[in-house]
Amino acid sequence: MSILLILLPAAVPTAAGTPQDYEYWFSQDAQAPAHARGHGERAPLSAMPSADRVMALIGDDQISWLPAQLPKVKGAKLRGAVVGVMEEHLLDDAERLHLALLERPDDASSSHWVAVTAREPLRAHLQAFEAAGLLVEALLPLSWPQTTPGGHVHAGSDDHPRLRAWRADGVATLPLDSGGLRQWLGEDWIANAAVTASPAAAAAAEQWLGRPVQVLSDTERAWAARQAPINLLQFDLTPRQRGWQRVHRAWQTLQAPAWRPVRWGVIGLVLVQVIGLNAMAWQQGRAVDARKAEQEALLRQTFPQVRVIRDARAQMVRETEALRGGAGQVGPGDLEDLLTAAARAWPAGEAPVPGLRFEPGRLRLTGLTPPQRTQLRDRLAQDASLRVTEDGDALQLSLRPDAR
Repeated sequence: MSILLILLPAAVPTAAGTPQDYEYWFSQDAQAPAHARGHGERAPLSAMPSADRVMALIGDDQISWLPAQLPKVKGAKLRGAVVGVMEEHLLDDAERLHLALLERPDDASSSHWVAVTAREPLRAHLQAFEAAGLLVEALLPLSWPQTTPGGHVHAGSDDHPRLRAWRADGVATLPLDSGGLRQWLGEDWIANAAVTASPAAAAAAEQWLGRPVQVLSDTERAWAARQAPINLLQFDLTPRQRGWQRVHRAWQTLQAPAWRPVRWGVIGLVLVQVIGLNAMAWQQGRAVDARKAEQEALLRQTFPQVRVIRDARAQMVRETEALRGGAGQVGPGDLEDLLTAAARAWPAGEAPVPGLRFEPGRLRLTGLTPPQRTQLRDRLAQDASLRVTEDGDALQLSLRPDAR
């Protein structure tokens, strides 16, 4: 699974003129890219390598973090609630700013950190990405508020090292030579905070702290930003294809080497199911064939005159009925059988049935008065082996197929 990280520059892209270069990091196999100098490559968006996942990074100098207690509002009303709570703390018109929420896991659910950045430069960069055919799934910060104190020192553009420090109460960027920096951070932070530094600023950071720091290249810091607990593409900047992105991301995750045992396990499970179903179907087929063979053998043994067998059960029924009829015996559905059923149901004291008509398997009683027809129908319906239907002033009796 290939990953492309792109750092947003502070400068706004222009529609005309030379295409703007972006610093980027590309990994073909989701492993941290290695660059000799610790910096990313630079190229215009149109020249970026194709990747399965594209994420943008925003620099520390382009984002601020403010705490906020928000009402429990969701959906379209949430941004309005954020603006209402934060309006007095913002240094610019809320319509010119983009806001995103980070929940504080150490506090109540209504307590958030609000990320604040300029809206128009961000929109311009995202439009440039879209024009270049890059589908950005997330916008990630390089640093964010954390309960564990820490910081990162980098060489500023004016060669004055700057410290990006975070504590439980916020995030700030200050020059190392700032007068009140040590007092603001406190001695506990100075002594215990996990501090990293870029290679160019490592010596200055160690001298200022009075202890060693971990050297972290731009590449390593950019790669670590993938663990950020927030996606800044929220509210009106939420990707419209987020649902498809999640499906695509899950599929790409399953393609990673770490998920190979799971993939083989799923394939093995599917194969076992398919083989098991085929084996069961084969066994059932063998059982059906064996039963048909038994029926055909019984038919040939009982009625050797039958030469061609198409439906052993039906042919055996017909041959048995033919033998019964030839012997003069009464069978189910014969006239005697249906007349006996009708006689048992006929009301006592009533005159004989006005009319009878028999066809093979059916007895028709005609000329019945409505009371006679109703009473006879109700009594005959109590016999589960009979089917009784009305046709005008007549009742028709027959034997149900499953009762033969």
